[in-house]
Amino acid sequence: MTELFPPPPIKPLERIQVQDGLLMNADRWRRAHDYHHKRQSVHYQSLNQPGIVCGLGVRLITAPTEVQAQYRDERWLQVQPGIAIDLVGNPIVVPEPIDYRIASENQTQDSLIVYLVVSYVDPEKLRRKEQREIVQETFRLDEKISPPGELEVELCRILLSSDAVKLENTTDVFFPGFNNIDLRYRNQARSRPQSVVTMAQVNLSQQPDPQTFSNLSYLLQSVAVLYPAMEGADEVGQVDLQPGEKEEKTKLSDYDLLFLKYQHSQSPKARQWVILQEYLKSGGVLLVEASTEGTAIKELVALQQELKKAIADLEGMGNRTYLGYQNAAEETELSTIQQELETELAATNTEIAQEISNFSQIFQEFAQKLGTSLEPLEQLDRNFPLRIQPFLFAALPAINEQPLHIFMGGGIIVVLGNLSAAWGLSENLSLSRETIRTAQEMGINVLHFAWRRRQMMQLLQQNSKSVSESSRPVPKKQRTVKSILDELAE
Repeated sequence: MTELFPPPPIKPLERIQVQDGLLMNADRWRRAHDYHHKRQSVHYQSLNQPGIVCGLGVRLITAPTEVQAQYRDERWLQVQPGIAIDLVGNPIVVPEPIDYRIASENQTQDSLIVYLVVSYVDPEKLRRKEQREIVQETFRLDEKISPPGELEVELCRILLSSDAVKLENTTDVFFPGFNNIDLRYRNQARSRPQSVVTMAQVNLSQQPDPQTFSNLSYLLQSVAVLYPAMEGADEVGQVDLQPGEKEEKTKLSDYDLLFLKYQHSQSPKARQWVILQEYLKSGGVLLVEASTEGTAIKELVALQQELKKAIADLEGMGNRTYLGYQNAAEETELSTIQQELETELAATNTEIAQEISNFSQIFQEFAQKLGTSLEPLEQLDRNFPLRIQPFLFAALPAINEQPLHIFMGGGIIVVLGNLSAAWGLSENLSLSRETIRTAQEMGINVLHFAWRRRQMMQLLQQNSKSVSESSRPVPKKQRTVKSILDELAE
C-alpha cells in the first residue's frame, strides 16, 4: 500500500562544541547521543519509508491456560518474532512470540475495523524501580479503531462483525471477511520514492462515471510497477469545482493532475473557469479527454486502415511479380490500382487532418477561457517531456485502432481518443496486454509531466509559509480500489 509519509522537519541540528576542559556529565552525554540519533533519523526519513523488515507474522491461537476464565475465548492472536522500523528510523525488535487478545467490542450494528500495531518505546521514557547501567530498547503492541499513527507499524487489521466475535482463519488471504486476520495492508520497509503523484476526477455532473474512476485507479496502481521512482496515491480524488465551497481551492491544491472527461452537453460555469485558471497558475495540470465516437474522425481512420492494408497487400502481390509469378500486364494493372489507392489514402489523410483541426477548435476555445492556447504535440520540441519521460514515444499509441492526438499548452493536455479506456479492464476484457501496457506508459508520462511541472512551479512560488507547511505531517490515505473487506465495512 502506498503511503505519503512526511519528510523530516526543516530544523537545524545542534551539537555540543567540544573544548579542552569540558566536563562530561550525564546530561551532556545524553545530548551528544541525541544529536547522532536525530541525524540518523533525518537520513532515514529522507531516503526510506517505515515498515516491516522481516517476520512479525500473526496467527490465531487458543487462549493460554494461565489467563482468567473470563478471557479464555476465541480472540487470541500470537505475534511472531521479527523486526520493523518506524518513520524516524527507530528499530522495533520483537525477540520472541507475544500472545495478545483482541479486546475491542463492537457496540454498533455496523462492522468495526480494529488495527493491531507495534511501536518503538524509548527506554529513557520508562519509569523503572531501579537504575541499570544497561537498558534494553523495547516495543508496545496496541489495538485501535483508528488508522495507525505515523510512528506505528501495522501488523494486521480485523473487520469485527456486529454479533459475537469469534476470530477465524480466512479461506482466501486476498479477500478476508468478517473476523479474519487481514495482512494485505502491511507496509514493508523500503526506499522512499522520488514522488507520490496525486490525481482527481472532475465531475461537472451529479453522477461521476464509475468506469472512468476505476480506470484512473488502475493507472495509479501501475505507476510503482512500471516506474518505481514514482508512485501513485492510494485513492483517486473527486472534485466538482463548486464555487460556494470554501475548501474547494485547498482541496484542488492536493492534486498534481485533474482529469476531465469532455462531454458536449457539459461545460464549466463562469466561476468554475476561474477556479481552474487559479489551479493551473499554481502549477496543476488539467487532462481533458475527448472521445472521437460519433465523429467523422473514427470513420475516416477506419477507412485509412483499410487503405493501408490494401496497399500492403498489393505490394506483396508486386513482390510475386518480381519473382516471376505474374506477367507484365498484371503488374501494370496492380501498379495502377496501387496508385489509385495511394491517391485515395493521401486524400483521406488530408481529410482526417482537417477533421481533427475542426474538432480541436473546440478545445482551443476551451483553453482560451483559461488564458492559454494549445499546440499539437507533433509541433513541439521532439524532446518535450511528455514524449520522452520516463517512457519514449516516437508515435502516439492507438487504442482500438484509433490513434491518439494530443494538444498541449499552459498546463492543459487535451487527448483526442479513449486513452483512459485502456488503463484498466474493459467490460468484455478484450484489450490486449500490449495495448494496456502502452496506454499505461503514456498515462505515466502524463502523470510524470504533471508532477514535475507542479514541483518546479511551486519551487518558484514557494515562500516561508509554504516551507513550514511542507514540513508538517501529511495524513495517510486509505485505499480506494475496494476489496471484499472494504465492501463489507460499508
